[in-house]
Amino acid sequence: MPSPHYRRLKLALISGTALGEVSENSCSISKRRRGLRSQVSALALRSAIGVAAAAGVSLLAPAAAWADCIVGGVVVQCTSASTTDTTAPANPPADRHYTGVSATPAGLVVQTGATVSGHGLAMTNTGAGGVTITNDGAIVVDAGNTPTAGGTAALSATAAGGLLAYTGSGDITNNGAGNGFDATQTGGAGSIDLNISGNVFAARGEGVVVRDVATSTGVSVTTGAVTALTAGRDGIDVQTQSLTGDVTAVANGDL
Repeated sequence: MPSPHYRRLKLALISGTALGEVSENSCSISKRRRGLRSQVSALALRSAIGVAAAAGVSLLAPAAAWADCIVGGVVVQCTSASTTDTTAPANPPADRHYTGVSATPAGLVVQTGATVSGHGLAMTNTGAGGVTITNDGAIVVDAGNTPTAGGTAALSATAAGGLLAYTGSGDITNNGAGNGFDATQTGGAGSIDLNISGNVFAARGEGVVVRDVATSTGVSVTTGAVTALTAGRDGIDVQTQSLTGDVTAVANGDL
């Protein structure tokens, strides 16, 4: 019988048409105008990035944009990118870790067909709003890499209350050191709900790891195939400190 202060669950098997004739002189003027507009746009972009960096603007700020990821409000949307082991805005647009303090959910979206490689991704909300992640692409740590910013997994999600939720058909792969997917509640009244339709793979670590605290309100984990390649590693490792919340784990694929 488990201790009243600790419960643990492991699944280790784990356009154009011309209207009339345009003179050569008109064409030349038009080209010069286009060139001038391009130069002005480039200058404006460089200035905006410089001002944001100097002011220390959080990436979780309205209408901030970094090449491969666009941040609107508290939602980060990513297309294909190769990340470094840094916390934004240390090395835009290549930062792995996004963090904020929000009473509403901090969101992370990997768009359909996109691949975020290098050091993977991490999202942290130290407010009470939780974290919501949608992955319909691929999140990858490349072989030889060891992520640490925001966590050590290919995808690390941390909340201090609220709902920590994951959905999507995308894969999560750690070909380096660390776990596949870590989901952690660090405080407050919050739950974890993971619906992982894609595959999770860890070459040297655990597949899916879930942790919470005594004030948490429940854990639900549903996965597809999960692989922890190294002997002695777990496919799914769920540990809860909650005295009241239920724990559910369902594997719909091979472990």
